Amino acid sequence: VGVVGNSLIIFTICRYRRLKTTTNVFLASLASADLLLILICIPVKLARLFSYSWTLGELLCKMLYFLQALSAICSVLTLTTMSIERYYAIVYPMRAQYRCTISQARRLCAAIWLCSLVLACPVLLLQVHMEVGVRVRAYWCVRDFDSPLLWRSYETYMLVLVLLVPAGVMAAAYAAISNAIIHMMVQRRSITGKGQMANGVLLLNGSSRGRRRESEESEVRQVISMLVVVVVLFVVCWGPILVVNVLKAYGVIPAYSLTLKHVVTAADLLSYCNSCVNPVVYGFMSRNFRESFWQVLCCRRYSYQPSVSRQMSLSVTRTSILRYNADTSRVWNSRSLSSRVTYPLSYGYNVGRSAAPDGPVLIKTTPS
Repeated sequence: VGVVGNSLIIFTICRYRRLKTTTNVFLASLASADLLLILICIPVKLARLFSYSWTLGELLCKMLYFLQALSAICSVLTLTTMSIERYYAIVYPMRAQYRCTISQARRLCAAIWLCSLVLACPVLLLQVHMEVGVRVRAYWCVRDFDSPLLWRSYETYMLVLVLLVPAGVMAAAYAAISNAIIHMMVQRRSITGKGQMANGVLLLNGSSRGRRRESEESEVRQVISMLVVVVVLFVVCWGPILVVNVLKAYGVIPAYSLTLKHVVTAADLLSYCNSCVNPVVYGFMSRNFRESFWQVLCCRRYSYQPSVSRQMSLSVTRTSILRYNADTSRVWNSRSLSSRVTYPLSYGYNVGRSAAPDGPVLIKTTPS
């Protein structure tokens, strides 16, 4: 599931132009990190469940745990960067149109991978290939027990880097995003509410405008919900093994115990499950991914047609203002005057620049 799902994500994002957005560039990077873990680390870890000896040598002992740390760090840095980028795109939407671009997202992904390579290096110092046994010789690939300070420092470092700090940043970012969305929705409804009078201005909505608003709001909820679920799953899957490693390093639980062996193994495997569930989340929660997966699996050609729901610009355009001049008793229609109130929510989608043909009508009267 993990191999097919993550490969499908990368393929569909590269193939379909409608999926080439800033958010999906980060998701492709996340899928690449998951694929790295699935193809290299999981087979070796599964083989270890049926053997008490490490037979792959010292180099692979260090590289396996290095790649595991690399995948975890790259994934969490990608998720954190996505939350910050989404926050910036919503709170500062006009700047985001020029700064939160696909090329910028690609550069950020390259920087994330380089930083992850550096941040994962400490495990090379801690992981050792040691010979054990008296009568029967065997080799283990374990943490360096002879350096308890280094062991504790590394496990604390990983807990803070992979779990505590990113979880705090992402929680704050998505809380601010939710607050900004609610504020924008309320403000827009107060402006475009049907039959609402403010300062002598009466706003009447067309039915198509209402349908478009519902479609936009549904798309907003869909994208944010999907990202939040991905973050929660990462914390749930990686949290237990990181906490267990810290407890083992500080001697709260024994480093090796037959009683706790199955608990530690389950926590270890749970961290790998995260790499397999993300494609399922995208398929269930994102309509665009669902359609693209169907196109690829059925080998069907897709003719791209821009939809209103992808134009994430909550706007009021092409307004007709009827003004009544009390002095000359004239009524004139200023259709050439275009009043635009825009609240762009760039959720990885292009900000809409076109307007619906039947926008709302503003009727302004001068008190007699």
